[in-house]
Amino acid sequence: MNKDFSNHSGYYIQEIARKMTIILNEKLEDLGITYSQFRVLNCLWKKGGLTQKEILEIICVKPSTLTGIINILVKKELVKRRVDSNDARIKRIHLTQKGKLLEKDSWNIILDIENMMCNSFSKEEKTLFVKWLKDVKNKLEE
Repeated sequence: MNKDFSNHSGYYIQEIARKMTIILNEKLEDLGITYSQFRVLNCLWKKGGLTQKEILEIICVKPSTLTGIINILVKKELVKRRVDSNDARIKRIHLTQKGKLLEKDSWNIILDIENMMCNSFSKEEKTLFVKWLKDVKNKLEE
């Protein structure tokens, strides 16, 4: 049994995720958001007004964590909570105009970091790398 972490894929996946989060937080700070906040905003950019439950299903964080993120986004005037037009018991999270305006610049930062991370890969290697990462993720979700 090899107990040397430097030979375990999980070690590198975790280290890459940790370092990526640090770098993304530093870069997104210029826009006044964190990577966690970006993930919530991205759900709304893609799908429009969502309930917290719908956002939870997409980004897989604890409900209390999501509530905190949304509260911060409300304070920053990037999102608003609104009562659902069909069911007054449901509140949907909607982007404000200020929140909508962050999409392009946020995605430019995300893509710049992605390009920096994979710039030594050929197009085929990057496609294969992403496929392997998806396969690992899917295996862990079985």
